[in-house]
Amino acid sequence: MGNLVVDPGKDHVLVEELAGPAASLFNRHLSVSKEWYPFEDVPWDMAADFEEERWNAKQYPLSQGVQSAIIVNVLTEDNLPYYTHTLMSPIKPDHPLRDWSRRWTAEEWRHSAAIRDWILATRAIDPYRLEDDRMVQMSKGQVPQSNSVAEMIAYVSFQELATQVAHRNTGQALDKTMRGKKIMSKVAGDEGLHHAFYRDLVLAALEIDPSTMVMAIQSELRNFKMPGTGIPRFTEHEEAIALAGIFGAQQFVEAVVKPTLSYWRIFDLEGLSAEASQAREKMGRNLAGLTRLAAAQQARIASLQA
Repeated sequence: MGNLVVDPGKDHVLVEELAGPAASLFNRHLSVSKEWYPFEDVPWDMAADFEEERWNAKQYPLSQGVQSAIIVNVLTEDNLPYYTHTLMSPIKPDHPLRDWSRRWTAEEWRHSAAIRDWILATRAIDPYRLEDDRMVQMSKGQVPQSNSVAEMIAYVSFQELATQVAHRNTGQALDKTMRGKKIMSKVAGDEGLHHAFYRDLVLAALEIDPSTMVMAIQSELRNFKMPGTGIPRFTEHEEAIALAGIFGAQQFVEAVVKPTLSYWRIFDLEGLSAEASQAREKMGRNLAGLTRLAAAQQARIASLQA
């Protein structure tokens, strides 16, 4: 993640003061989230024994971009236990964020189970290659790192919304009759609630220590990477997903960064330290640079499709 110089004392105080908001947000999550069962929407009637009927790409033809999106989506969900362990390592055992993290991990596993069972039933993806890739990724345990809890919650706010957008757009590219659209919609719904938890936790942190949080947000925005970098051929998948219009620079800027920064009213905050004010100015330049990058990527996609 970022390379912000962190004051451990400030970070500890911020974590302690976030205990109350974290507990309230966790209770809110439990009150609004809907239980669902990952096996219910899988078209099991389509399933066949892989030893008797070997997989081939003609069984469920999908574009490379959609295939890549499904692979990255499910393998990212698989890797969540490493992810939550790393993110929560600075948090003391009795903090409400620990309770939240366990629930978050359980819900993400449900996503992994639903998507993988759907893949196996529909034969949308080569299951042998998918399992080989899962073994590589989870053997690495490669996940984003943060220097502070402030950076961590800023990063996950962006990342969870990005994941929601990716799942939703993947579902839109799937055949409704194969039920993939419905499964991806449920997964995206959960991811939206996860984003709401972190988004509002950052909002609470901005009230407690706005300067520290603005610097953390700027650092994460400047260095943001999706949490799939340990997946084999991730760069190729990332390119294919962007070219398919599922998730790229355009979606990141317009559907993730701008609405989140607007929600936090970052550019309206008052009383920032000189260093935080400079970080906010850099954030504005980062956003302008991302916008130019998105426009360039969209132009490239248009030229390839012409």
